[in-house]
Amino acid sequence: MLTQHRLIRRAQRGDPDAFATLMTDMAEYLTRTAYLYLADAHDVQDAISAATLAAFQALPQLKQPRHWRTWITRILIRQCYARYKVKAHEIYAQEHLPEPPADTGQLTTEEKMDLLAGLREINQAHALTLMMFYYHGLSIKEISALQDNPANTVKSNLRRGRQALRDWLGEDYL
Repeated sequence: MLTQHRLIRRAQRGDPDAFATLMTDMAEYLTRTAYLYLADAHDVQDAISAATLAAFQALPQLKQPRHWRTWITRILIRQCYARYKVKAHEIYAQEHLPEPPADTGQLTTEEKMDLLAGLREINQAHALTLMMFYYHGLSIKEISALQDNPANTVKSNLRRGRQALRDWLGEDYL
């Protein structure tokens, strides 16, 4: 079995099988990430397809193979933003909202839906930072790299996002 670093180097030299292996390994992660930004399964698949194509075309520009995950995530998020801007004016029914992660504890389905609805209502930068931190378990440093923001901005977005969500849901909601 080739290491991820070797697969990346082979893909950078034009090996489509190596690139396919890399993308297959990332498929579940990319799907979960895209669902945090887009509620529609078709949009998610479109964003992943566009990100895959963009990544394949830009792969020679990846200087550090150890940054592969951050790099491909950034490409996917940009594709999600592009689709989100197109779909922003549409109102989604609650059954189309993505499922929150399983580790939200003992929350009822209604509480999970309220959390997701709240995330859609607060400032987008705060909501995206909260989703990356809590839903994906990304570190502040990783979020900082993905968003091209200083770590202190990420911390501020987390704090403000938590407060906005608390205000939207009510102090004693959870």
